[in-house]
Amino acid sequence: MVGVLPETLAGTAGSGGTDGGVWMKTYGHTVILCQDLLSMNFFTDQIYSSVPEEDYLLFAAEGGRLSAGHLPKLEEYFQKHPKTQVVYFHRDEIDHHGKRSNPCFLPEWSPDTLASCFYFGECFAVRAGMFRRAIEDLHEVFLTAGQAENTEPGYGFQEILYAAVLQLTAQEPAALMDVVMYHKETDAGKPLRKAEREDGLLLDRIWGRLSEKHGGQARLGRWLAYMERKKVCGEQHQISILIPSKDHPEILRRCVKSIRKYGNQGFKKDGVQDTKGIEEPLTYEIIVIDNGSGPENRRLYDAYAEELGYRYEYQPMEFNFSKMCNLAAGLASGDYYLFLNDDMEILSGDWLVKMLEFAALSHVGAVGAKLLYPDTTLIQHAGITNMYEGPAHKLLKYDDRMEYYYGRNRGIWDVIGVTAACLMISKEKFLQAGGFAEELKVAYNDVDLCFRLHQMGLFNVVRNDLILYHHESLSRGNDHLDPAKKERLAAERKTLYRRSPGYYDYDPFYSRHLTGASEAYECTLPYENRNIAPVSGVKKLSGKSAEEYPGDDMNETLIIQVDAADRELLARQGEPPGYLIDLHAHVRGLDSCDYRYRMILKGRQGCYEIPAIRRLRPDVSKTIENEMHVELSGFVARIPRKMLPSDTYEIWMEAKCSYSRQRLCNRAEQTLVVTD
Repeated sequence: MVGVLPETLAGTAGSGGTDGGVWMKTYGHTVILCQDLLSMNFFTDQIYSSVPEEDYLLFAAEGGRLSAGHLPKLEEYFQKHPKTQVVYFHRDEIDHHGKRSNPCFLPEWSPDTLASCFYFGECFAVRAGMFRRAIEDLHEVFLTAGQAENTEPGYGFQEILYAAVLQLTAQEPAALMDVVMYHKETDAGKPLRKAEREDGLLLDRIWGRLSEKHGGQARLGRWLAYMERKKVCGEQHQISILIPSKDHPEILRRCVKSIRKYGNQGFKKDGVQDTKGIEEPLTYEIIVIDNGSGPENRRLYDAYAEELGYRYEYQPMEFNFSKMCNLAAGLASGDYYLFLNDDMEILSGDWLVKMLEFAALSHVGAVGAKLLYPDTTLIQHAGITNMYEGPAHKLLKYDDRMEYYYGRNRGIWDVIGVTAACLMISKEKFLQAGGFAEELKVAYNDVDLCFRLHQMGLFNVVRNDLILYHHESLSRGNDHLDPAKKERLAAERKTLYRRSPGYYDYDPFYSRHLTGASEAYECTLPYENRNIAPVSGVKKLSGKSAEEYPGDDMNETLIIQVDAADRELLARQGEPPGYLIDLHAHVRGLDSCDYRYRMILKGRQGCYEIPAIRRLRPDVSKTIENEMHVELSGFVARIPRKMLPSDTYEIWMEAKCSYSRQRLCNRAEQTLVVTD
């Protein structure tokens, strides 16, 4: 563990402090400041005169300590990245025994998150010279509000810091230094600070001060687009709401009625002005694409189209979600597309405005909303995370009345992807990305689109301040438990990563230090596949035992289920692909803890013992009942390509009882094919 500095950032003069009780300490070329106790007057009087321009300022919250070993690395980082003006870090808590807990692992640069909240405000560093110039610019701006001239420590200085960071990142993004720098003392009486959030953007609070006063607007750079985002709703735009549907006329009717109820507040409805709303030139259309409903349902779709005023297109074909969406887009006349499932229900009149004002930003790709299960507070979607087990909905079925992992279900977040159940994108960007990939017929088509948008340098955004109901059944079966669906999902997952090979287990908005195998925000654990190093060697069995393996010890009470046995087409960034075997094995009716296991690969050229790693499989205990300790039945091995000769290998598991001579062997149905 990196040692922490003995001093606590606090307002006590004498512990490295300065006159007036403002905590300030210099380490090398880095000046550490307790931001909660600063005022503009102190900063201009003391910092200007004592800190060289080429040094660095590190602002940290009161009541915490810093990692001593990371301070030299901070200076090295700034030196290696001369364009970077702002660097931020992870943080955690520490008790009086030195035990650390509750880490807050932050995403990489997330401009829309920063516009929503000061997500790294608890601890960050800046170049002193550039920060000084930013403060000089802001001094006049905030002087008119009375904040700059106030001498009380901490008075409004967080807001000034935030404004300065916005100015410093107007052209060059802030950078995440992947270390835990700040440790909040749990005995200090204050928990880790939650990033302050507005209903919308924290950025809006200082808009009036930075817009027209003293030329502040000219220095806003990237942030100016946020300030003017609401103007887009006063421009000539049309939103095409595109809904795939088949044999669900009543479900669709509920969806469209909710659009008609809320979607016309402040808009024209298919060119007809809603006199109850605010007059604006924005319009929307609704197109329903049907891939082959039966005659009676088709008649109902036609009737509801007449009643509710949507365009109904009947295109009989095999189900292909991507193709249906692309066909609907080809029929649309809008300059923004909103892809919507037929089982969605709109709940508020500002939903189109909230999605459009971000979809219209030049750096934003796809925009999504928070989705809840109907008539509950349970989360169905709050953004997509890309983990080593594949794309996933974090916080699935968690209660939205609670706040999770420093507000990940609140505010606005940049994410790697959003669900096409409710996804808005400009027509121009959709076409540039190539639309939905039609080889992904059922799953991951939305993720694939979002990957390509990210590759184009765009950010995908989820608005947790916008809530819709998704009438996907709470009792809906788990596709991973149905053998046929599981096989289809695995095939489409391979297609997804074949199309974007650099994205396997890569998500800049989800820290690599967080779990890759759970809906929760938890620390990654040693047994997870992403932390399994390739085996250092394999042992070839020799003699007669190898030729006759397994002898008379084959026993079907040893149950084996293989989840993966293939070449790693999904190699992580920076690693060469090899072969992955991932399985779980247990002895039926007996305690798995009573057995020692080993993995054997049997081919035409011999048998090889593979030093597989045993790992926890809590998912297995959910599907296999009345067996003891089956959560300990996981085994995984990552085998470099050249370690085994080319062959087709049977996969065997062997279980030896710890207190008797019993030895059980069994062969899996799957094989491992190794090629040059």
